[in-house]
Amino acid sequence: MSIFSRFSIQRVGGVMLVLIIGGVDSSPVVASGLVGTGFNGSVGYTYRSTGYGSGAYDNQHLLKANLDNTFFVWRDWFITGSSSLVFTQDQTVSENGSSGSFSSTGQLGFSVLPQSSTPFGFSYSRSDSRVNSDFKGYSGNNAASLDDNVVNDSLILHQSLVGKGYRLKLKYSDDQFNSSLRGKYGSSRLGLSGMLRGRTGVLRVSVAQKDEVTYDKVDRITRSARLNHNYTGFQQTTINTVLSSSQIQQSLPVTSGNSSLTNYDVTLNQASMFLTWRSLDKKMTVTSGLRFSGIDSAISGSLSGSSTSTLSANLGLVYRVSQNLTLNASSTRVVNEFSGEASAVAQDKIGLNYRSNGIKLGRYDYDWRLGADLGRRVDDDQESNNSTFSLGHGIGRKWLFVRSQQVYLRGSQDYSMNSLVDRVRQRLSHRVNLGWKQSIVAITRRMQVQVSDQRDVDDETALQTLSVDVDQQMQWSRRIKLNGSLSYQLTSYQYAGSFGEVSSSDTSVISMDGGLSYINPFSVAGLMFTSSYRYTQPVNVEQDDLTVQQTWNNKLNYRMGKIDVSLQYLYREARKISYNGIYFNVRRIF
Repeated sequence: MSIFSRFSIQRVGGVMLVLIIGGVDSSPVVASGLVGTGFNGSVGYTYRSTGYGSGAYDNQHLLKANLDNTFFVWRDWFITGSSSLVFTQDQTVSENGSSGSFSSTGQLGFSVLPQSSTPFGFSYSRSDSRVNSDFKGYSGNNAASLDDNVVNDSLILHQSLVGKGYRLKLKYSDDQFNSSLRGKYGSSRLGLSGMLRGRTGVLRVSVAQKDEVTYDKVDRITRSARLNHNYTGFQQTTINTVLSSSQIQQSLPVTSGNSSLTNYDVTLNQASMFLTWRSLDKKMTVTSGLRFSGIDSAISGSLSGSSTSTLSANLGLVYRVSQNLTLNASSTRVVNEFSGEASAVAQDKIGLNYRSNGIKLGRYDYDWRLGADLGRRVDDDQESNNSTFSLGHGIGRKWLFVRSQQVYLRGSQDYSMNSLVDRVRQRLSHRVNLGWKQSIVAITRRMQVQVSDQRDVDDETALQTLSVDVDQQMQWSRRIKLNGSLSYQLTSYQYAGSFGEVSSSDTSVISMDGGLSYINPFSVAGLMFTSSYRYTQPVNVEQDDLTVQQTWNNKLNYRMGKIDVSLQYLYREARKISYNGIYFNVRRIF
């Protein structure tokens, strides 16, 4: 049964009347107080055809139409509203069967006194969707039809109270489904939210309850409350406080397999406070935070419930001594409790970072950097200390040729040492970048080569990488634009195995990209053609056939007035699986 036979004329008459108003002269309607302010819509058809190398395929026909309208009653400050109708028809055919669906949705919403301090809002929508399928769902050895007819009713009501510095909103929503396959299910929600803005801060509060019945007959009640206060009364300090609580009560349908777990109740409580202080000269920033979270759960049939809580506090300081030197310190305390057993973790850290300005060495630019920090961790009376030290420097230069070409070279070296418990790891890294760039009329070319070596001192671990990137963008003509790129990456990793043996792994990947953009081909105004291709292949001989990937995408778009037409062909191959797709779409806007 379609949506039209399900609705009476009186129920849909209001929606249809408003839609009709948008397409006719509104002058006779003004006298009756109903004025259409905007009418638009579209009708479109989409065809998708996909095929796979294995022989599988599916073809889809999709027809969609929508009508939208806005209106007001008497005056725009009295009642404003909107309405819409959407129709969708889908038919899909594959090698395993076919399926079809039809859906229609009508929506009406309005706001009473939208510009006043007490606006009231109303929105109602109903959708009717049907699915007819040759496919079957299996439960054991019994085949079940997947045909379904679902009617969805959605209602939203909200009343607001708006004043100078405050806002209250009461909102009720109800969403119900009636399915011939799954029966009746849905949810309703009632919530109250408010905001109070003063000279020293903003307070936001919300409470809500949601009652829900799922399609698999699970009853669920969710209650939540939240308070958020942002205090800005001090010139240099902001304080943010958040309190929240949520409770979920759920009842499962009683079956032979879960008769002892039919109900459970979970409560989550959270509280947090964060403070940020910044000096007037913006050199020092202090942050601190305190957070608590607790979860209490109870399951029917269990011997006892469970309770978990976490309390954490942190303090951090960042001081910018100069433009180049920064000091930082932090301290964290965490206490966890689970079923009466507690554990505590304490961490402290202090460090500094220095980065020099650029130093001119002839025609070269030189810079250096240093970082160091000390840390301490106490985990249930087990203390461990760690320290990190890093030192690096780099040098680079740029060459300009005829103002259109540029070559740049940069090399860098970094040393780091990390000490944790009884283990010290020292790492030495080198990196070299060489690049070339050319910019002339309508053409931009770029090439970059990067080589890096990273190895652990007194260890067999080493990592070397090589990457080469070349790309070009060219404006062939006023209407044609081309681009292409080539990339190669090589990675060599050496490491010590669990029995002391040295193993290595080498991987390399080459990829190519190309693209074309053609505006108004054949001098046809409103026509545009784009094409792109990407190919990726690892050079490892033993994996070539399995990891080759390539994609070729072609799209033709044409716009004439209010008609849009597009045609697309897509080919994709990955891991010896190929895929072809043809997409056609036409849409008329009015």
